[in-house]
Amino acid sequence: MDISIYQSWINDRIEELRTAQRIKLEIDRLNGSAWDFVLMGCLVDIISRINYNNLNSSLKRTSKLFDDRLPQYREAFYNIPKRINDVPEQIYMVMRCGLVHSLSLVPDKNLIDRKQYKDHWRKGSLLLTHRGNHLQMRTRTYNGHLIDACQLDYSTMLEDMQSALDAIFQDAEHDTALSAHIEKFVSENPTLGFVSSIPQDT
Repeated sequence: MDISIYQSWINDRIEELRTAQRIKLEIDRLNGSAWDFVLMGCLVDIISRINYNNLNSSLKRTSKLFDDRLPQYREAFYNIPKRINDVPEQIYMVMRCGLVHSLSLVPDKNLIDRKQYKDHWRKGSLLLTHRGNHLQMRTRTYNGHLIDACQLDYSTMLEDMQSALDAIFQDAEHDTALSAHIEKFVSENPTLGFVSSIPQDT
């Protein structure tokens, strides 16, 4: 598949996510759905793979996506229980390893216990909302302890993912290695299609 065709296809998928928000009643849009952030976790994972795949760790790919394309996510600092700017890693742990894998905000225990993840796993580190205040830190009580949580607004984050994707495809126009990587990714991960016809007896 030609890169421009894939770009158009994935942009159409992002537009579907926007449309799903627009057709909701205002109260439903503000309350949102857990499924919105499940799909966001999938989108982050796909775009991180398109951005760079020469890393043996999906956590590192996610970190690189935000460092390369969305550095504002590094500007938010947790101060409680410790000072660290690891919002991208929290997105990976909560959205990809929690929501996408098991429809939970907590990843599987065997994953949490691995050394590469242990430094970044903290319960309650993200507030997933549809009410604005994107990347704002909130100090709150969680299990009897004060913690910092970073608030993520779904619609704002969706536009950030679109911006990252646009930048990747724009760079690919002049970067032959990136272009070849995207072509390889697309060939190994063909897009979803529709069944052209369904037998009458099924």
